[in-house]
Amino acid sequence: MKRIVVITTKITANHQDVDFEALKKKEMPFIQKWKEEGVLENFFIKSDTNGAVLIFKNLEMEQVIKNMENLPFFPYLEKVEYLEINKIF
Repeated sequence: MKRIVVITTKITANHQDVDFEALKKKEMPFIQKWKEEGVLENFFIKSDTNGAVLIFKNLEMEQVIKNMENLPFFPYLEKVEYLEINKIF
């Protein structure tokens, strides 16, 4: 089963003028909607809170990229890596 993993990195020290807590409140409805729609299988926050790992299913790469680009955090991400993987079990 094909999955698309998105690994993001943001460096909050580079954006000290940004209210990341307010952005988080704006972003979580997107995450919840994707989960309810069945396209977001997993969502992890990095332990240092400077990024996340999202695992999408039932979407093509173009759709995942579009979803990610609509997130409030997207302009502040230093790095976004997209990986197509096959789930074995």
